[in-house]
Amino acid sequence: MESLETSRKHVVARDKPWITIFQQLVSSPYVAREAPDFSQFTPADATDPLTQRCGLKNSAGCVTYCGSFSAPDVGCTEARLDARAVYAQALMYWYTGDTGYAQRAIAILNAYARHFKGNTGSNGPLMTAWLGETMLRGAEILRYTYVPDGGDEALDVQRFSEMLRTASVPTLSTFDYGPYNGNWKLSAADSLINTAVFLDDRYLYNRALTMWREAVPAYIYVSKDGPLPATPVNAAGLYQHPTDLGCLWLANKVSACRTQPKTDPGAAFQNGQTQESCRDFGHTGLGLGATVNAAETAFIQGDDLYGEEQHRIISGVLYAVQISQTFEEIGWPRGFCGGTTDLYANLSLANLAADVTYNAYAVRQNLTFSKIKIPGYRATYPENDPLAAFIAAKRTTDNPVGDVSAWESLTHHLADKPVLAISYTKQTATPRPSVTLTTSASPSPIESDRGDARADVAIAVTVTVVMTMARAGRALVLRRRRRRP
Repeated sequence: MESLETSRKHVVARDKPWITIFQQLVSSPYVAREAPDFSQFTPADATDPLTQRCGLKNSAGCVTYCGSFSAPDVGCTEARLDARAVYAQALMYWYTGDTGYAQRAIAILNAYARHFKGNTGSNGPLMTAWLGETMLRGAEILRYTYVPDGGDEALDVQRFSEMLRTASVPTLSTFDYGPYNGNWKLSAADSLINTAVFLDDRYLYNRALTMWREAVPAYIYVSKDGPLPATPVNAAGLYQHPTDLGCLWLANKVSACRTQPKTDPGAAFQNGQTQESCRDFGHTGLGLGATVNAAETAFIQGDDLYGEEQHRIISGVLYAVQISQTFEEIGWPRGFCGGTTDLYANLSLANLAADVTYNAYAVRQNLTFSKIKIPGYRATYPENDPLAAFIAAKRTTDNPVGDVSAWESLTHHLADKPVLAISYTKQTATPRPSVTLTTSASPSPIESDRGDARADVAIAVTVTVVMTMARAGRALVLRRRRRRP
């Protein structure tokens, strides 16, 4: 809770970038999203999930049906937006004290507790991981900071926990994510950690740590690994042969990997390269973001995954951000992906969790993020810090909202850095904070990550409310070590 308490002080003081990202949160479509009616989902007992639709009165409950890249998309986008909405509304409650946001988020959570039965289709296991990565952050905040007034709806912890046990845990804990691209298993590990913390389940938590420890060395290559990356752990024993492993890391984009049978591509791997770097950097951001977010949760629980894989995590993040910032001027690194030209140059890294990474190492441990050697690159960065430069350029005025990372520059931008004492604006009309917007609270189209309009946000916070919520946060830490939101 320390990071959240510190970031709230920055918001109240209208410090940048916190207030800038908070304004984007306020104007996003997620904060006004209501509980689902599941009319876009399919019944759990459907014989034809492509045509049959579910609803609140369906006794079998409702599921999504998700194909690769959400084609088909039966409830998949709706579920992802619901998960983001829970997190957004929980954050709004935390930063403003307005119980209306808490009530809206709890309505979504309770709807899932009563009606949701899981995710089906080829992308169902990935959907299960994504929902747990964002929805449970919001659920944790509300569970331990919000006490409903008389007549207000309370979070049904028991039914929501039962839903997790039946709709999420079996997939997250037993599905073989190993044969898939690495971001799947890393998201599953992150989601299972979140789930285990919510359920207070030590067995599941340890299972999630094992998944993370298996997945990270197989996802981020460092020079000390030798000529080949680590082989992914999976039940089928795939990628044991160097040819198969090399082609996996090259995303089958070189001619040697497109023949039948495949031949050894003779790839040379670069320090910090990820298993999906040759695929695209969007998926690389998903994998790295899940890696860091899981490590952050484990750190709060008392397990230092950051320390266990410090060199690998720092190298992977620096490799990604250095290429992202240097590509436009220089292009791909020399020898990158075996010299193939069939590469996708989307370098946004939207889900990277850059602020969380920087906060974990540079702020908490006073470590330096100096640039690493990348063949053909001699780019310079302010103070020789590529990650700080990336954050300054990509995270201080706009914060992407994804399935793995969201609003991290609000919650974690130098979040543990002390702030000067601030004067709170006293408010006599109401004992809780208020947010006054100049834009409509109505949600914009669902595919938008944030509203185009910018809200001029005025926050009035009483000393009483801030002290009360701060005490709740401290009590929470004493009660149980818990995850960051």
